[in-house]
Amino acid sequence: MLDFIQYIENLTNKNRLAQQKGFHPCTCSGVGYLEGILSSLRSHPAFVCTSDICEESTLRRSGAWFRRRVFTVFILHRFNPRMQRTYHEAMDLCRELFRQFHSRFIQDEGVLQSRLSYLGVEEVRSRELGGQFLNGCTGLYFTISIDEPTDLQFNEQEWQN
Repeated sequence: MLDFIQYIENLTNKNRLAQQKGFHPCTCSGVGYLEGILSSLRSHPAFVCTSDICEESTLRRSGAWFRRRVFTVFILHRFNPRMQRTYHEAMDLCRELFRQFHSRFIQDEGVLQSRLSYLGVEEVRSRELGGQFLNGCTGLYFTISIDEPTDLQFNEQEWQN
C-alpha cells in the first residue's frame, strides 16, 4: 500500500514553491486535532499537514475488489491579521501550491498505477478555510482518494460451524 503521508511529505520537500515559502510537512488527526501544526506554529510560517486518519470504503471495479482510502491534506499559511493584504497573499499562495500538487498527482498517476495504487486525480475536492482559521493562519484543505486491491476471498477456516 502507498504510504500517503510519506508521499505528501516528499512532494512538499521537493516542491520549489513550498521550500521557498517555508512550508513544513506535518501530520494531524483531522481538523479537530491539529497537533502537528500547533507544535510548530512558532517556528514555521506555513504547513502542509496530512491527516493520519482517513475514510475507507470497499468497492468493486471491473470484477475486482478495491479498498478506497480518502485522505485530507491541509495547506496553511500564516498572515498578519492587521493587514488584509497579507491574508489574500497567504490564500493565493495556498491555492497555487494546491494547484501544483494536483498537477504532480496527475504526473505520478501512471507510476502509482504500475504499483496498483490508483490515485483519484479526476476528482480532487478542496475547501477554503477563509478568515482567520488558526491564530493568524488561513488556507484550504483537499481530499483525494486512493484505490488499492484488497483480498476478499472467503476462507472457511476463519469461521466456526
